[in-house]
Amino acid sequence: MTSAGPALRRCFGEAADRLAEEHWNAAPLLVRAADRAAEGGRGSVHDLLAPADVDELLGPRALRTPFFSLVKNGTPLPRASYTRRAVAGNQQLSDLPDSERIAAAHADGATIVLQALHRTWPALQSFCSQLAEDLGHQCQVNVYVTPPGAQGFNPHHDTHDVVVLQVDGRKHWTIHPPAVELPLKSQPSTRLGPDPVGGRPAVIDTVLEPGDALYLPRGWLHSARTTEDRSIHLTIGVLATTWADVLTDAVTSAGTGDVALRRALPLPGAPTPEAVKEFRAAAQRWLDTLDEDAVERLVARRRAGAVPPEPVGVLAQDEAARTLTPDRAVRVRRGVRPRLTGPGETVDLVLPDRRITFPGWLRPALDHVLTAGRTSAGDLAAVGLDADDALVVVRRLLRENVLLPAGGPA
Repeated sequence: MTSAGPALRRCFGEAADRLAEEHWNAAPLLVRAADRAAEGGRGSVHDLLAPADVDELLGPRALRTPFFSLVKNGTPLPRASYTRRAVAGNQQLSDLPDSERIAAAHADGATIVLQALHRTWPALQSFCSQLAEDLGHQCQVNVYVTPPGAQGFNPHHDTHDVVVLQVDGRKHWTIHPPAVELPLKSQPSTRLGPDPVGGRPAVIDTVLEPGDALYLPRGWLHSARTTEDRSIHLTIGVLATTWADVLTDAVTSAGTGDVALRRALPLPGAPTPEAVKEFRAAAQRWLDTLDEDAVERLVARRRAGAVPPEPVGVLAQDEAARTLTPDRAVRVRRGVRPRLTGPGETVDLVLPDRRITFPGWLRPALDHVLTAGRTSAGDLAAVGLDADDALVVVRRLLRENVLLPAGGPA
């Protein structure tokens, strides 16, 4: 990563350019909102989520569990203590937020957790998708609303990297070096006993103010407590792909080229030394064939899956296809990962779940549409398409949900 993408820069300003070389998987990074604003960036993050949005999610939006929960002193509260029943059509629902009981529990010291808001809140959905594109790793986001003088969780480590954005109020964070370097999901901090810090001195001991951003590599021990203010912060989990994941992908296809790896284990009993020797030799032969190109293909496949397909506006998409004009702007839908194969009489547009076949002479037009950012049917005249053919191509790509309306003229 030589230059940070827009979502990463939104969090860390100019310091985002140092994340890859100096902090990724290595050390925390803290950037104050005031410093980011002084560089010309945004200080507040209320466009992503504001305090009033929390009330909307727990009220008119009527989230359902498990998209919200309550935690006190590190222990989840029973769902029945903060949910209510309602009827939707002929269905009985029992997992809607009871705002009065949530308010009472919050006043009594419970932290409100809004989970997986990258799936339910449009601004965070878009932001997390862009951050995943910037990082090349999947992202998810939770929101923690902690009352004054409370601590949601005891010192612990996460098994994924996190980006913390302070939304509102203030929160005192204490961060210690890892007890386990870069732990996997199978290595939660609960295995470290009641005192995971173990006397390690704090590396960061500070209060986050609204708009401040903090990056924590997985494994760094942390706890957070409010002072006299309540606190709202976003925790964006970065579900990083590890080299072990890439190796797992590679091993999945290991047996296709060597019959020694396709043989079954011997019948009950320990394998003979000769069988173990042959297995190790076959594994080494396979490893020797795993050249740089093969590894790059495996990494590219993982990277491609980091950004989820962008939601389609059902009515907007239909309207755009039905009323398409030559100057109507369109763009490639984020996360669909289209690619072209097969020069010749036909060309295939390959998507994660299907192929769409076009006449081969449309290859230049399809190349243009997939690489231009914003474009329009009228722009395809530059690659030799007449007006009618251009409208047919763009309309087909809208109907296939490869393109989305971009708003305004191209």
